Amino acid sequence: MEKVTNEAATEQAVDRIRAALARLERAVSQSRDLQERHVRLRGSVEETLGEIDALLAQNLSSRQKP
Repeated sequence: MEKVTNEAATEQAVDRIRAALARLERAVSQSRDLQERHVRLRGSVEETLGEIDALLAQNLSSRQKP
């Protein structure tokens, strides 16, 4: 009887470990997706800021011409 109880406890522990591992894998995947999105967003913001800077410079230079 004790052997059956130990086997059941072992199976339950293994199931819980597998469930925890699945949760970790999902979290890592989501984190990776967020990191990739962050990199893309950062590049887009840098590009947009460069365009704004160029427009401001163009506006300033056109104001300074006599």
